[in-house]
Amino acid sequence: MSRSTKIAFSVAFCGIVTALATVFMFMSLIPSFAYVVPAFAGMVIWTISEHMSVKWAYMCFAATALLSFMLIPEPEANLFFVFFFGYYPTLCILLEKIKNKPLRFIVKLAIFNAAVVAAYNILVILLSAEEMLEGMEFLGDLAVYVFWAGGNIAFIIYDICMKTIKEAYIKVIKPKVSSKLK
Repeated sequence: MSRSTKIAFSVAFCGIVTALATVFMFMSLIPSFAYVVPAFAGMVIWTISEHMSVKWAYMCFAATALLSFMLIPEPEANLFFVFFFGYYPTLCILLEKIKNKPLRFIVKLAIFNAAVVAAYNILVILLSAEEMLEGMEFLGDLAVYVFWAGGNIAFIIYDICMKTIKEAYIKVIKPKVSSKLK
């Protein structure tokens, strides 16, 4: 395969994955999908790093983020995709190189919390804090902390599930896709 053919194939493959991730992001318009859909879109983008490279995966992430902000009027989903879910599955490739498991876990948790704080602060500017914590009024001032603790628990479950899904993809689906791509 010539260099120009390889580049054309890479661009086309990334275009298809970007379109699929953007379609996933459209599902965030369904009320309770604002947090789930960006996680799926990020996993779709991660597959690029398995078949091509991390560089192509991050370009696909950037294209999906740009399309999402232009097309999808759901600020929470867009911000959580950009600040965490869009790049995190690909970033895990580097994070898995940290041999010390407790340190790796702390680094992952720190990245998640930094992303959540950044996204939350932007959301407070775009939406009112009352709007974001709707339904948690009975907790008063503790609502933010309860929401944050729940997010950390959800992240731990997400990280475990993501690892399992990645392993299954690599063992079952990747060989089939790779054989079709040759």
